[in-house]
Amino acid sequence: MPRREEPSRGILDPVAKMLRLPFGTPEFIDRIVTGGVNQVGRRTLRMLITTWDAAGGGPFAASALASTGMAKTAETVQSMFIGPVFGPLLKMLGADKVALRASLCASQLVGLGIMRYGIRSEPLHSMPVDALVDAIGPTMQRYLVGDITGDGRRPTQAARGWSSRPT
Repeated sequence: MPRREEPSRGILDPVAKMLRLPFGTPEFIDRIVTGGVNQVGRRTLRMLITTWDAAGGGPFAASALASTGMAKTAETVQSMFIGPVFGPLLKMLGADKVALRASLCASQLVGLGIMRYGIRSEPLHSMPVDALVDAIGPTMQRYLVGDITGDGRRPTQAARGWSSRPT
């Protein structure tokens, strides 16, 4: 009898399938949160870029972008990043303004994905993962747990050093 996968894993997890993750969405979130919040932006980027590089661009490959249209792309972003990934992740991090933060994070990843894999814009297309993580990581970190108010405050529990996971 064939082994059935858990609903949150593999092909039965539509978000993991669309993101080309080799594991389920809940495990992806756990891997990001594990290790504390100081590097959560970098871990998020490294995990996604490495996975998409191995999958030839994953959901952002030129052929995938060409076959969908802008309306479908917007729907995909909402169903792929904002609700299932960043909403739960931000709640685990104790973030405020979850909807805004999720939208900011998704905008960063979608822009990167389209430029690196769809348009293949240089130098983004050929940049090493570490260089991309170094360049974009601080922005993702701020979107996830830092000040997005512009008043210099660090409003989330995570930004004050809270973590539900051991570092």
